[in-house]
Amino acid sequence: MGNCVIDQGLTLENCVNNIPGISDLWVLSTSANTISVSGLTYDGATEELTSFDANNTGIFKKIDLVRNSNAVLSEEVNVNAQSLSFTFVPTLQFQIPSWTQAHTLLYQELVKSTETYFVVKLKSGTYFMVSPSGMYISAATVASGSQPGDDTLYDITTTGNEVRSIPQMTVATDLSTYFAGTNISVDRE
Repeated sequence: MGNCVIDQGLTLENCVNNIPGISDLWVLSTSANTISVSGLTYDGATEELTSFDANNTGIFKKIDLVRNSNAVLSEEVNVNAQSLSFTFVPTLQFQIPSWTQAHTLLYQELVKSTETYFVVKLKSGTYFMVSPSGMYISAATVASGSQPGDDTLYDITTTGNEVRSIPQMTVATDLSTYFAGTNISVDRE
């Protein structure tokens, strides 16, 4: 883990007690039913995502991250000089523990899905909708330790392709309240 003590330049807003990173992760998969995201509304000044809805009911499932998780959210910018265009390419890499059958089923659901949506909460309490156009699995592996008592983990990398940078979400209290009145719900905070 890096040190978040900064004495020059921009300060990091996502460092809490010198521990940057992802606190919580939720996923909305489209493999169980057909969901088309709609109702995306952005604040004109801040580019924050202020509302999110879908044409069908869906549930954001919380992913149990392993303790001291090395989950990573990053974004690249691809520039096409010939066409004078650029795209944002968000990448989310995380592990799902295989402690229960529910974890295994979630892994299988994610791998089968061609369009998946993720909400990330940083340890600072800031929420992000990783790829409002949906993400796809770019790599998935099963990793197992060699010592007795080692966990078996599903290691997943998802990628997207966006015209906007990863939007922050305006979440005043919690995700359940944020999605109230929409076709989207959250299984647990």
